[in-house]
Amino acid sequence: MSPVGGPRCAGCLAVAMLLAVSGCALVRRPLLPPPPLAAQELLAQVEARRAATQSLRARSRVKAGFGGMWTRQAVLVRRPAEIRIDVLSPFGLAFAVGVAAERLWLFPPGEGVRFEGTPRPELLARLVGVPVAIEDLVDILLGVPPMRVAAGSPTASVTADGDAEIVVPLADGYQTLWFAAGSGDLRRMEEWTAGGAVLRLTFGDYRDGFPWLVEIAAPGLGQGATLAYDTVERNVALDARLFEPPEVPRVLPLDAAGGG
Repeated sequence: MSPVGGPRCAGCLAVAMLLAVSGCALVRRPLLPPPPLAAQELLAQVEARRAATQSLRARSRVKAGFGGMWTRQAVLVRRPAEIRIDVLSPFGLAFAVGVAAERLWLFPPGEGVRFEGTPRPELLARLVGVPVAIEDLVDILLGVPPMRVAAGSPTASVTADGDAEIVVPLADGYQTLWFAAGSGDLRRMEEWTAGGAVLRLTFGDYRDGFPWLVEIAAPGLGQGATLAYDTVERNVALDARLFEPPEVPRVLPLDAAGGG
């Protein structure tokens, strides 16, 4: 009979400890990240934010096609397709541009003339440095990606950083959106066609669900702009007359204006 503490009991104790450790290993599985929000839920969140902001009055700084310099602007936006941007200098108004009633106008003060044309993407590039449709520009200035009609069901995955990646198939390509883990805020958006990436947006500095920083780029053209809001008033009442151009003696085609 083995004495207490003899080799046989020591072996039993070792086996017991091994079983205990093994049991702990079986119970303590590695923690898995929480499942991402469903694609439809994240897309519905974007649409809710789109519907929640119908107009905007703001002051901003923009770095675009002005020799890489920052400019200060007073911005008015109203859905579905009205914009006015007053570009400011230390001496006052440098020039004003606007879109109303499917008319794009440019007004340089002190010259007794304004320029007008249809709001084609290549002309709107003078406002933001990237050719976009007027409805898309309104969406971007109001802090959401351009509205698109899906040609199929979206797919969802999780990036290495934990962000949710949603791919929406379109008739002529696809739109990819990246949402921040936790907050669900939209970080980035890219649109692709058969020819490659055509539009890239980055949203940041969210305050009360609205991005105060927006970066816009057309990768295929090497063009882009950065918009940083200094003040933001959402859903303010804006009179339609604010988007109308000033009265002047002469009106010329916008293609005749310099800088485009």
